[in-house]
Amino acid sequence: MSGSRRSLLVASATLMAVSSACTTSEGAAPPRERMVRDAWARFADSGATSGAYLTLVNGDTVATTLVGASSPWARATEVHETMQHDGMAHMQARPSITIAAGDSLVMAPGAVHVMLIDLVRAVAVGDTVPLMLRFDNGDSLAVPVPVRTP
Repeated sequence: MSGSRRSLLVASATLMAVSSACTTSEGAAPPRERMVRDAWARFADSGATSGAYLTLVNGDTVATTLVGASSPWARATEVHETMQHDGMAHMQARPSITIAAGDSLVMAPGAVHVMLIDLVRAVAVGDTVPLMLRFDNGDSLAVPVPVRTP
């Protein structure tokens, strides 16, 4: 097999793997305009709470709304936002967050983030937490989140 044909097959397999991570409620692959960059999670013990952080890019021509997240590694998974009130940091659950067309949502410590609550197993550096992001149109996006030191 020639080098260029082998490269084409590898590129095709990679593209299929990336697009298969995101599915619509009908099972068809949605537009590839929604993607995740820079995902990572904090390490934590079983039964504890961890945080997942990432940048969600909406490269589509219409807004998209994140309505939830889930992970089989946590008994509860919620999108939270950290806010300051009277000089104290407080977290509040966010039932939905709209991301404008062509914009990004940066999830970071001290800002919007995903809480992995009551972990069913320890999460160690080197692990990859399976995370599913859900959108208001029924789409879901599977995100492998590597665990690292903050």
